[in-house]
Amino acid sequence: MELTLGLDEALVAARASGALPTAVTDVRAEGAVVLARVAVHELPGVPAPVRMATRMAGPVDVRVEDRGITGRSWEVAIVAQHPVVRADLSSFVADALRGQLAHLPPGVALVRTSGGAVVVDVDLDRVGPVVAGMLPGGGRGAAVHVEHLQLGARLHVVARVSAA
Repeated sequence: MELTLGLDEALVAARASGALPTAVTDVRAEGAVVLARVAVHELPGVPAPVRMATRMAGPVDVRVEDRGITGRSWEVAIVAQHPVVRADLSSFVADALRGQLAHLPPGVALVRTSGGAVVVDVDLDRVGPVVAGMLPGGGRGAAVHVEHLQLGARLHVVARVSAA
């Protein structure tokens, strides 16, 4: 199975599923990089002091870079910076991502910080059930083995589907 979605289509699906909050705007792609603006004060679960400070500071620029696949792990790096206030926001972004990814099965995605970036390692061996859940009927009776993921102007998924 090969699935390719344009970034706009992927955004519609992500918003419809609740995976992408309305606080994320101006999403666009440049090659294997997705850029966006995030109104941090509108994100769910933001502590009141951070909410107040970020409301006054304005949106944050976010860069999501596809770093490719090594072995059976797909690596995506996320850097969030305010256009005026230079501060390392990686710990805040990492905590927010961990909260968003908590609904996934254990071990599918691990979040770490590295040099001012938040790095998400997606285990291709464990992401299959998540992809299967997106199939008609929730993928009941199907086993999905993900072989490739790619981010950018087009989201590309290559997987083998077999009977469970």
